[in-house]
Amino acid sequence: KLNEHLAALEGNGPANRLFFFSVPPSVFGDICKGVRAAACAPSGGWTRLLIEKPFGRDSRTFEELNAITSASFAEDELFRIDHYLG
Repeated sequence: KLNEHLAALEGNGPANRLFFFSVPPSVFGDICKGVRAAACAPSGGWTRLLIEKPFGRDSRTFEELNAITSASFAEDELFRIDHYLG
């Protein structure tokens, strides 16, 4: 549904999509997978994810979350705002 709604707003042509998420780390993986599977920009456009929140509780959980997000998107498509890292 999201992809159809965005395509209609975009006029079914080339477009860029930026998704901003301020959600618990426990859902980052599902969000990344969902956007990759069903809501990426149409060809000719780019998709970016801006993720705001503590990105894990420590180095180990950061690495786990990083592996999940990186499995769905290239590093230049991901932007992280981590209040713990500064």
